[in-house]
Amino acid sequence: MKHCSISVILSLLLAVSCVDAYRHPLADELGRLDSELARMEKYVNEKEAKIITIEGLLASDDLSPEQKYGLYGQLYQECVAYQFDKAKAILESQEAIAAELEDRSLMNSAVVEKAMLFTTAGMFLEAQDLFQQLDTTTFNYQQKISWYNARQKFLHDYQEYVRTSGITVPEAVNIRAYQDLILKNTPKDSPLNHHIYIMRLIEEQRWDEAYSENLRIIEGQNKSSRDYAVQCYWQGFICENLEREEETIRWWIESAICDIRGAIKDNAALCSVAIKLTDPHDTDRAFRYIRISLDDAIFYNAKLRKVQIASTFPWIEKAYRDSRDLQMKDRSRYLMVTVLVAFLLLVILTYTVRLYRKRQRSAKEIEAKNIQLDAYTKSIMAVEEDLRRTNLDLVEANAAKEEYLGLFLSMCSGYLDKLRKTLPREQYDAELKNFYKTFDTSFLSLYPTFVEDLNALLTEEGRIVVKEGGLLNTELRIFALIKLGITQSSHIASLLRYSVNTIYNYRAQVKNAALSDRENFEENVRKIGSARA
Repeated sequence: MKHCSISVILSLLLAVSCVDAYRHPLADELGRLDSELARMEKYVNEKEAKIITIEGLLASDDLSPEQKYGLYGQLYQECVAYQFDKAKAILESQEAIAAELEDRSLMNSAVVEKAMLFTTAGMFLEAQDLFQQLDTTTFNYQQKISWYNARQKFLHDYQEYVRTSGITVPEAVNIRAYQDLILKNTPKDSPLNHHIYIMRLIEEQRWDEAYSENLRIIEGQNKSSRDYAVQCYWQGFICENLEREEETIRWWIESAICDIRGAIKDNAALCSVAIKLTDPHDTDRAFRYIRISLDDAIFYNAKLRKVQIASTFPWIEKAYRDSRDLQMKDRSRYLMVTVLVAFLLLVILTYTVRLYRKRQRSAKEIEAKNIQLDAYTKSIMAVEEDLRRTNLDLVEANAAKEEYLGLFLSMCSGYLDKLRKTLPREQYDAELKNFYKTFDTSFLSLYPTFVEDLNALLTEEGRIVVKEGGLLNTELRIFALIKLGITQSSHIASLLRYSVNTIYNYRAQVKNAALSDRENFEENVRKIGSARA
């Protein structure tokens, strides 16, 4: 009963511990993400240091307008995904330099880039105004590619933005045409070509092909580049449509880590990871990710990203309710288990008291048995002492060894007969075994080559083999006694605790295996060791 109760308690405790032992299937990947979030300030400081360095170069009075334009381009690349207002101001500085130089090409590059920035930030009306200001006939090759990319992104994002309002964007039919122009006029191994190709597969819902192609593209990209973060995000989106939930989260985690390391504030992956953490146990982590995403969006200051994150608030509220319900269930479970454990402990305590009283009643019996056991132990120790002394006497009195050893066996045998009446069966068998071992050891100490000498008198097939680590077996003990002058089968049977017929059969079997002179075989056995003796 005691063991059963303990098992029940352990089972209940295990059931409760399972609640606390929840582990997300992607716990290791989420741990990596948390580690990178803990270093986010370090990455931001590194980004600020780069920006300050470039701004320091721009403050030099020795720069030409063209050199300043180029440095502003470098600064823009650092700020385009870091802080919208600063990126916008940089492009306006480039526009001012281009106007000062009256360079149409530089102006085109700055305005196209500004239209792309406004599109990314969700400022579609402002972006459309910029597109209308541009004269595409004055574009060079690179400006045309940038224009195609800005237009297809503008039309795609604007159409997605107004879709829920029932508004249509007539020019959206040109998205595919702009994408075709990009695919046709850019190297196939360029990041832009790769991105547009994957977007085309996604729009056509060719998910399996998009998955394998984008995976190939990702494997060839620099893991610290923004292109890598973007393609990882889209790989997660593809996996989501293939209903591969864990892989979806894994790719978005990878994208978020790349964003964090690059101090990218205009990001979507971290918020997407948070939305996928649907288990109530992950609520705290999901809230933390959403809060960080919102802080990034506020820092970047683009209205579209803030609106997107704000759309997750209903989900946050639901997750909070689920988490609260789970906590209530956990409290009820803990209370129930506590009551059950307390009840079982009371049962065990009652059972233990009863058992203690029962053991008290049998204490005297146990004490009496212990006294009897002590007496048996002392008797056995006395016998062992007698055996030890007898053995020493046999070794020292080599001339009378056979007579004394025979006497020793008789004494021990007789004493064992007396013990048989008083000792339990197991103890008696142990003493008998010890008797055989003592005899074997004593005899072999006097005749160490007895086994080899006896086998020398036998045919190869009839030789007696002793098990490895053993001393003497039954056949060897019989002829060891014959060597000591004890030749009567009845006497041998008495010493070895066998029947007379068994002793006779063993003797006949060994004699039949003699090499020669079977009639005198036992006499030859008695002569073993005589020369040494």
